[in-house]
Formats: sequence, structure tokens, C-alpha cells
Amino acid sequence: MSRSKDQAERGRRWYVGDRLHLDVRGLPCPEPLVAVLRLIDGGSAGDGLTALVSQEPLLLYPELDARGWSYRLLTSAGDTVLGQGEVALEIQRGSA
Repeated sequence: MSRSKDQAERGRRWYVGDRLHLDVRGLPCPEPLVAVLRLIDGGSAGDGLTALVSQEPLLLYPELDARGWSYRLLTSAGDTVLGQGEVALEIQRGSA
């Protein structure tokens, strides 16, 4: 397994209720994008997930649009403290 693939798969995952959360903060670009898309394309994201990323994932938006997923930035991430520039992105199957 390549180092890059290993890093993308190591993003920390947990569930709050039935919603998947993925923390890919600190992974080098494009690994956060790859990790999110791998979950969506593989069916592991279910109907949605919340991703914590180190910066707004501008390159992810057209990929989500092309797959028919909607997204919105969140001002908070539950109990998780976001650092400066970090964002939480709520991603849902289908349009908002």
C-alpha cells in the first residue's frame, strides 16, 4: 500500500448516532479530498457525513456536485474544537 493511500485511509472516523464523521485535518493535499471521495464512491458514507478539514476544500466541491451530493460549511463541529482556518463540512446525498 502506498504511503499516500495509507494516509487517506487513516483519517479518523467515528459515528454520532448514525452519521459518519471523518477527521482529515493535517493530511496533505489532496488526501482529504481522496478520503472523502473514497467513502462516498465506496458507499461507506451512507446518506451523508461530516468532514473536518484543515481548510475550506474548494477542489472537493465540483467533485461532490458531479456525484450529486450537496454540502454546507458548519460553524461548529459539536464538541470538536476547530482551529483557525479549519472547517467542518456537512455532506449529504442529493441536492440540498
